[in-house]
Amino acid sequence: MEAGGHSVGGSDESPSEAEFLSGREEDLMGTYDELMSPDCSEDMEDSDSLVSERLLSPTSTTGCIGLSFSPAWSVALFGEDCFGQEVIEYALNLGKHTGSPGLEVKVQEVQQQLVIETRNLKKTRSFYQKLKNQQERKNKGPESKLMLSKLKSQLEELRSKVAFLDCVKKYLEVLCVDQWGLEVSLLPSLAVCGCHSLNLQSTEDPSVLSFGTSKGKRTLQTGSPLGLMAYLYARNAAAEGYIQQFLYTYRFFCTPEQLLQFIMDKFISAAREGPAMSGDSQRIFHRSLDLLQIWMTDCKSVDFAPKSSLVDTLETFLNTEVIPVDNQGEALLAILYNHPNTTTLSQVTGSLISLDEEDDSVCLHSSNEDLSKKWKISRVVEPPPSMSKEKVFSIAAALPAPCYGSLMHDFSNTCVQSEERLPFSQKEHSALHIAQQLTLLEQEVFHGCHPVHFLKSRTQGVRDKLCSPNKNVSQLIPPAEGSSGLGHEGTPSDRFLQQLLTYAESVTNWISAEIVICDSAKTQIALLTRYLWIGKYCYEMRNFATAMQVLGGLENVIVRQLPSWKHLTSKVYEILEELRAVQVFLKSDDVCLMGAEHKRMRPTLPSIHILAMHVQQLEIGAFTLTTGAYKWTKLRNIAKVVSQVHAFQDVLYPYSSDQDLQAYLRSRITRFATTDIHLLATDNDANFQQSSERQTQRIHDTLRRVKATFQ
Repeated sequence: MEAGGHSVGGSDESPSEAEFLSGREEDLMGTYDELMSPDCSEDMEDSDSLVSERLLSPTSTTGCIGLSFSPAWSVALFGEDCFGQEVIEYALNLGKHTGSPGLEVKVQEVQQQLVIETRNLKKTRSFYQKLKNQQERKNKGPESKLMLSKLKSQLEELRSKVAFLDCVKKYLEVLCVDQWGLEVSLLPSLAVCGCHSLNLQSTEDPSVLSFGTSKGKRTLQTGSPLGLMAYLYARNAAAEGYIQQFLYTYRFFCTPEQLLQFIMDKFISAAREGPAMSGDSQRIFHRSLDLLQIWMTDCKSVDFAPKSSLVDTLETFLNTEVIPVDNQGEALLAILYNHPNTTTLSQVTGSLISLDEEDDSVCLHSSNEDLSKKWKISRVVEPPPSMSKEKVFSIAAALPAPCYGSLMHDFSNTCVQSEERLPFSQKEHSALHIAQQLTLLEQEVFHGCHPVHFLKSRTQGVRDKLCSPNKNVSQLIPPAEGSSGLGHEGTPSDRFLQQLLTYAESVTNWISAEIVICDSAKTQIALLTRYLWIGKYCYEMRNFATAMQVLGGLENVIVRQLPSWKHLTSKVYEILEELRAVQVFLKSDDVCLMGAEHKRMRPTLPSIHILAMHVQQLEIGAFTLTTGAYKWTKLRNIAKVVSQVHAFQDVLYPYSSDQDLQAYLRSRITRFATTDIHLLATDNDANFQQSSERQTQRIHDTLRRVKATFQ
């Protein structure tokens, strides 16, 4: 999350206007004015105001203004290594011109800079895209090409600035939380004190919290349930990533009700001292409110189901204990009852700074030594796709279309219209376009899940070998809005992972079915080739979920025996080997898609089943010592792996949505989700290689008919 040579802030003027419309580019002034039409300007101003509102909206009167706790996944995954030295130094230098550079002043300053640079980035990219389209249509001269080159260079610089400022903002948010932390020596007494009084003593109790040394640093190793909850109040708990890691894994040793009661007891104990509360009580007071805000922001969909007893308890607590003494209680109450936004600020800024889909190869990273180098897959040249030019980049286009509702909820109710009965082999769409639309469908499904859904998957029946989709689909139950806890089998939270796996199996079954129903060997060969290209495009755009679904469909035991495989060209068949190599890579390491990247720069969709198996592998073995203390090192490793779910949801795909094609794909997937592939294959002669004896007999029969004709 580092960047070099950043000169951020500055003018509010778009760089595309200020720097490029001069000198040799003066003759393009008219082009810029034409491209930046009033309608376009209004759209960008609306978008800018949305970003500005989200960046500058106050949510706390006791802490830092605009605190959004957005660094959840990155801090949970990388801990103290999340922020580079350049980020830390930049944050230290913020606000010096004011004479009193407090955290609140620093946060406001970096937010203002982020608004300006985000606006500049949006305007520059819009101008670049429109000028590029005009260049392709009118084939302008070298001056236009030179301007495009300069614009692209500045676009990369602005992306780097926005990413850097976003990282600085996250670092300041962490500092805002950590300023209200306690010394570690006080935590054992905090763990055992009730809600009546705070009698904190500096002690060490290994049965409550036990520490060890790792890489020269003192780190938490084990703790009792109360001790682990008390460590939420430690001075560096936020910077270490402990708070987010705890929220992902606390369900292994306590319930949401127990956690809420613990936080409420500590707040009430501190608040009883009144305005004259001591320094430690003041820290407990504010940290309790910060913990509630982080918890509700990060885990609202799984812990705070509407009209649940937990929500009722929290609402009563906020109204009776918090709001009378602190204005932040009203902000927390608003968070409790506000529905989470479909698009978060991190997704907006993340999409802005995401890389273009123009790379010739995909680079995957692994934390293993053998896989730490870039793993590049050579691109096989495909015949030019017969599709129209891609539409202009649009963030909104990557969002699920409301007119179709949720794919998960409407999966079994899709209407198959007359056009949608057309076999997939007869649809005239390029492999790239189909891959993009399948990616948007997969994104819609995946973005409804939470890291918690991947915990305790073995108790939900998830195994290394997936069950038959026929069995899964019959048990499909729509998930509830939220669910608390994972300890009870059959809860909506448990079923959500089953639904993700069911969808994956349905796509796999659909792919196999479309292949075996082809009416001729020629059509079957063409369809196999198309599916292989779809799989290749998917993994190159980091949609590993659909890529593995394609591989599963092609490696169905019936499909693999088809004679059409022998007629594929060697270059096309190489794609199958690439897909198998990708599968091996994904299984090799539980954080292979993250590597050393502290900020997700490209959209990614992981394979649900492979990720669930990685988490399941970490869950093997005892969670407790003989003393009853829980192994925090084990829980921390699990939290790091599941935190990737939020990382992958952070950046959206920019593809334009083809609603007609998506509706067709939905209907075909639904139609063949539970179909028996073997029965389909037996009804089609193209799936069987005719024996030489049968072919000889057909030749003799033909010759006899010809001979009879001339007699």
